[in-house]
Amino acid sequence: MYVDVEQKNWDEILPFVTFAYNTAKQETTGFTPFYLLHGREAETTLDTMLPFCPNDFDDNNITKIAARAEESRQLARVHTLRAQDKDRRRYDSKHQMVSYAPGDLVWIYTPVRKVGLSEKLLRRYFGPYQVLRRLSAVTYAVQDFDPASRKRKLREVVHVLRMKPYHDPAEQIETEDIPPKESYKGPITRSRIKTLEQNDSGALSFSRGAMPHA
Repeated sequence: MYVDVEQKNWDEILPFVTFAYNTAKQETTGFTPFYLLHGREAETTLDTMLPFCPNDFDDNNITKIAARAEESRQLARVHTLRAQDKDRRRYDSKHQMVSYAPGDLVWIYTPVRKVGLSEKLLRRYFGPYQVLRRLSAVTYAVQDFDPASRKRKLREVVHVLRMKPYHDPAEQIETEDIPPKESYKGPITRSRIKTLEQNDSGALSFSRGAMPHA
């Protein structure tokens, strides 16, 4: 939203974006990238406007700054490893290892880009491919599956995360017929309702009354 419509001024905004990233405290490490590199927080324009508050340590002491920076880096490594382990356990709890047998048909995820088309709406899975053999716990050898073609079939090794079971798009899923809109009368509530009555003269009139009990 900060770049113009023609996207020609991004290089002018890049220094501000870089500074904002380097001075933002990272959730994983617990420090800002600037602090981990320099051993102190970056000074902003606001710092020059506020009254000067001397720190408990002398920033001019290079030894203290270097020691403090190294201590922060070690702590950041511990925090990063802890966060990675937490993410791994969360991922493993929601995912199960999928295996395929030789002869199975699968889709293969292949990211593509086309000029003028939205990447989000492009087709990402191609196939079918036929599994030839399992090379390891996470890799498979597959080939393009087209029984009618006499061309040499394309073979490749793919990661299991790029694979998913193949289902013929031509197969239609049977669904129950949805009744037409005119046949839907809406929910019946136990509130007072209007009823249409016809008197002896043939005139129509509305009357209010409680919903009859079954």
